Amino acid sequence: MMAHIVEQAKNIPIAYETDVLVVGGGATGVAAAIAAARVGCDVMLVEKYGFCGGMATAGMSGTICGLFTSGKTGKREQLVHGFAGEFYRHLQDRGGVSDPFPFGDTALVVHDLHVWKEVADDLLTEAKVKILYHTYCVGIVHKNGLVEAAIIENKSGRKAIRAKRFVDATGDGDLCVWAGAPHVMGKNGSVQYPTMVFRMNHVDVQHFLRDGLHRVEELIHEAERKGFDLPRKHIYLLPSPRPGEILCNVTRIAKENGDPIDATNAEDLTEAELRGRKQVREYERFLRQFVPGFENARLNDVAAQIGIRQSRTILGKGMLRNEDVMQARKSKRAVAKSAWCIEAHGKDGIYMYYLDNDYYEIPFDTLVPQNVENVMTAGRTLSAEHEALASARVTAQCFLTGYAAGAASALSLKHGIKPGDVDYDELKSVIDY
Repeated sequence: MMAHIVEQAKNIPIAYETDVLVVGGGATGVAAAIAAARVGCDVMLVEKYGFCGGMATAGMSGTICGLFTSGKTGKREQLVHGFAGEFYRHLQDRGGVSDPFPFGDTALVVHDLHVWKEVADDLLTEAKVKILYHTYCVGIVHKNGLVEAAIIENKSGRKAIRAKRFVDATGDGDLCVWAGAPHVMGKNGSVQYPTMVFRMNHVDVQHFLRDGLHRVEELIHEAERKGFDLPRKHIYLLPSPRPGEILCNVTRIAKENGDPIDATNAEDLTEAELRGRKQVREYERFLRQFVPGFENARLNDVAAQIGIRQSRTILGKGMLRNEDVMQARKSKRAVAKSAWCIEAHGKDGIYMYYLDNDYYEIPFDTLVPQNVENVMTAGRTLSAEHEALASARVTAQCFLTGYAAGAASALSLKHGIKPGDVDYDELKSVIDY
């Protein structure tokens, strides 16, 4: 039984008051904050790092997935627009993103991590969002499904932010769970496996693309026969916008017993970081010794944190079903569309399912948590079945669902109703996807 210590009760000062508080500054949170501000609300965004981007920057996923069409033949066209397209254009204008790169039957783009942060800073500032970096949200004050304030901790101490609407963009559904929203952890308790991402420079990229790209899995098996420990066989090696640099999404991090990492457990996260850094060095050694183009390559940098694909999934008013994705179903209340594949990283490898010349739509009601009146969720915590989430969790769709959650929060204040009750036609008039 765990022993307890009694902490002296504190009166927590209310340091800030705002209309809409967004917790988390990843793609979801950035989009939500800007949307709410553009609709006319006072908005604050709190973020634990000193920059925005979440998994896109701190986790170094480094790509925007979900922008393009999917099909076995034909040119990949941009399918997704709205705020995702806007952010993409800003990256292009600053030379901070690659040309579309093939990914199975679809495509993605690789972005410069620092340029991503700059674009987010500038768009948030332009929208007059108040940003509070280096700040954790550690709790809430709530009653009967209504959140009154968020408790924050930073170098200035422990304080409260009172708000009328909240967007949970934590990626783990923290606010929703604290407020009593029901949730699940993956499929039968098993979530997708995370990755420690890294970058290598001094790569002869053209040599790699010509002679190495299509042989990587074969070379992994050859290296394993010579004693290398390479748990992930289907790896992603993606040319970045920087000359001679490759983004390496190649590791598969599990606990020592093989179970998936629980991203809501600090001990699991610690184990993941320790094991991830060791695995990075093994894949670096493999790449340099076996893969054409990497002969003179060196490890450039490693993600600031383990790259999390999934933790809690919030159960909402609606749910995105596996069949919705696989059968390319459309919705009369759509806030996002996607042709991105189901890309589920599990214990036995990566399950992939591609749409062929079609797309599905994500309904608004997947962003509305059950049992909580004034909190919206979006991004990788939206209400979805396990395989469906493995498609809908990627960056372009995080931008779109985040923007919808922020816009709905602001519109609900305008009309004095719950965010989940906003008029869909009015919501659609202020979002684009």
